[in-house]
Amino acid sequence: MSRTLVVIGGGIAGLSAALSAARRGFRVTLLEKNPFLGGKLHERQIGPYRFDAGPSLITFPHFFEAALGKEKLAFRKVEPHTHYFFSDSLSLTLYHDPERQSEELRTKLGTQAAYRWQRYLAYAKKLYERAAPVFLQLPIHDVKELLRSPLFWRHLSYLPLIDGHRTMHKAAVRLLHYAPLVQIADRYATFVGGNPYTLPATFHLISWVENGLGSYHVMGGLYQIVRAFEKALREAGVTVLLETPALRIHLRGKRPYAVETPKGSIDATAVIIAADHTYAQQNLLSRKSYPIPKQSLSGLVFLWGVKGNSPFGHHNILFSGDYEGEFRAIRAGRLDYEPTVYVCISARTDASDAPIGWENWFVLINVPAVGASWRDEDTVRFRERVIRRIQRVWPEFGAERIEVEEVITPAQWAAMHNSTGGSLYGMAPEGLLAAFRRPANRDARIPGLYYSGGTVHPGGGLPLSLKSGEIAAQLAARDLL
Repeated sequence: MSRTLVVIGGGIAGLSAALSAARRGFRVTLLEKNPFLGGKLHERQIGPYRFDAGPSLITFPHFFEAALGKEKLAFRKVEPHTHYFFSDSLSLTLYHDPERQSEELRTKLGTQAAYRWQRYLAYAKKLYERAAPVFLQLPIHDVKELLRSPLFWRHLSYLPLIDGHRTMHKAAVRLLHYAPLVQIADRYATFVGGNPYTLPATFHLISWVENGLGSYHVMGGLYQIVRAFEKALREAGVTVLLETPALRIHLRGKRPYAVETPKGSIDATAVIIAADHTYAQQNLLSRKSYPIPKQSLSGLVFLWGVKGNSPFGHHNILFSGDYEGEFRAIRAGRLDYEPTVYVCISARTDASDAPIGWENWFVLINVPAVGASWRDEDTVRFRERVIRRIQRVWPEFGAERIEVEEVITPAQWAAMHNSTGGSLYGMAPEGLLAAFRRPANRDARIPGLYYSGGTVHPGGGLPLSLKSGEIAAQLAARDLL
């Protein structure tokens, strides 16, 4: 019997869920409110400049290769992968190559620092090997699914050994001692929208993902991933409806039977919501009293076409002088802090992204998820702070070097993607059970309703969102086919 499935949301999680469900035998319709697919993974062409205007790096390229099958992407490892600039004028470059990395640290900080970094990466690798397979592959909230999985049983004995009882910062201080290395290690919390002073040390496994497994660029831009999914969806027979927001999920008894849109209702045996979980509860399911959890980081983005040859590489972090104070302010919803600045110049790897003699800068700072309360004057103030921070590394930089500019604020993230407060990762991951507090991939009260995306298990970021789509499709298939 044909089973019809509606996927709400055309970000990476929705694309992954739709493709995986179609390959499992569902007749799939994908709804996207915007006139383009990809969600936060989108690109902008401003004159001769091309920008990745959301996610700016790729990890786990094999996840995308496995999902897309014959649709090939040109992944290129970025080496060196990140340049760090500290408030005291120290700079450090991180390499995937262990020998080059050790030489960099011995030269800048001494032999003991190089040794401690190697030991820290060995620790991060162990965390990854113990926790990641179960966390990335299985619906951890579903006891029956866990108990029937050989993968879970193979890793069960590791659960007490994933360092979940202290924070990332405390673990980094203990292992690394050197303040610049501690700050680098703390930074990996932001990969999941987290705060290193509250996030469990387990999340240091992210450091191994970037440093050990590698960070990549997609030649032609990360949006090539979306284009590859579009082609795969067409071949799999998925119906894609752009500019078609879901308005409500209709239930018959306790099961979904249709999704209402401005263009009419679409029949559904099952529904996968690949959109902000809080928004879905309050609006698509009319659970108006659903509590809004504390939200993770939002971001203020500047897309700049910059004249001249800067001292920066592909990925660059310009740290603030008070990292803990910065996170404390963000957590309190304040805007009175000096931000850490991330600058991505993809033209360093893919020269076609900017004209010769110019650079395409994707500039991101972490800000509170304040949504529609963000004001134009907030953008102006942070723009000035960002320029001042850049000038401490490149004194010749100034507003006159910026040829083109676009801005993406928390209010715009919220409007484009229905994300609560403009949060980029959903609820803030805090406390010992941070990973388990994220919403599950299967609704506990509505059979036939599933969730995927960065706001549910396993979390934010492109690879995790992709996996969440596959997990949701797998659960739907197990329940209904």
